[in-house]
Amino acid sequence: MKKIIILGASIYQVPLIRTAKRMGLYTIVASIPGDYPGFALADKAYYINTTDKEAILEIALQEKADGICTTGTDVAVATIGYVCERMGLAGVSENAAALATDKAEMKMAFLRGNVSAAKFCRVHSLEETYRAAREIGYPVVVKRVDSSGSRGISIVKDEAGIEKAFRNALERSAKDYALVEEMLGGTEIGVDGVVQNQKLIFLAPHEKFVYHSKKITIPAGHGFP
Repeated sequence: MKKIIILGASIYQVPLIRTAKRMGLYTIVASIPGDYPGFALADKAYYINTTDKEAILEIALQEKADGICTTGTDVAVATIGYVCERMGLAGVSENAAALATDKAEMKMAFLRGNVSAAKFCRVHSLEETYRAAREIGYPVVVKRVDSSGSRGISIVKDEAGIEKAFRNALERSAKDYALVEEMLGGTEIGVDGVVQNQKLIFLAPHEKFVYHSKKITIPAGHGFP
């Protein structure tokens, strides 16, 4: 029986665990301890932080895993790339995983690939943040580079909001820098794709509908086509 390691055991990984079991795979879940439903569904569980690349690699080698994946979280993507590359497993490369989970590195990749993107600047200090905002022009968006779900993101209309936004961006970040971006308006269009055997077999452009409040932005749904 082939073994698959699934990073995370929350409700977001439950459909993945169930699908893997229906496919006849031996499911191994790795996640921090907690009251997560995936632990009870999987064939085996490890209680470990999914960002601990070396520990997850050790588990994968010990279990002789045939694959590693996750759904519904960006946190574990870098670990997946790390393990896939070192074990020769099918999946995202370590470099691609790094680009996908660091907004500043992603922006640099856009520049190298001549992909249109909002003006931006990587900042390491409050002074750099003030300077970047003035150069780009208000309003700006100050972002944590390694979070998802709109966490650590602030829209700043003038200098009075810069310090709070910079502190918020660095809080709970594993990086020592943040991102200052030009604020763009308009309809947000996303694209989801499925790649199988190195071929794109499905592409779904979609419009995102979001709920905005003073503190959070929550996706309410998607429109397709």
